[in-house]
Amino acid sequence: MAASLTTTNIVNGSKRLIVHGTILSDGDELANEEIYDFSGDSLAVSAAGVKINQVWFSNPTAGGQIFVEFVGGSADKLACGSGFNGNDHQDFRDFGGIPNHAASPTGDISITTLGFANNDQAVVILDISRT
Repeated sequence: MAASLTTTNIVNGSKRLIVHGTILSDGDELANEEIYDFSGDSLAVSAAGVKINQVWFSNPTAGGQIFVEFVGGSADKLACGSGFNGNDHQDFRDFGGIPNHAASPTGDISITTLGFANNDQAVVILDISRT
């Protein structure tokens, strides 16, 4: 078995998407696990137009960290990350959200974990705008 990420779209409007992701670790880490698939999104127009407006992290049982990354080219670009054990809300709307700054943006967003142990669980909620 491997660590898993299960996603659900909570809001799926023409310009806004809210994705809920649940992480369950078996002691392995998630590495570049896709939480948002641009190519599978019929409402998205431009890969470069994908922005992260807000993110919520809840990892009360996890002693590790969660990283949200824009996928693109040979190197993914870190958008934001969580601290250890607890809840966190990061709001980027005051400056227009975090734009996709990957070298060759695909529009995809991935999750990577670090320091998760067996049976650690966490939740990530992304508020994404797309143009």
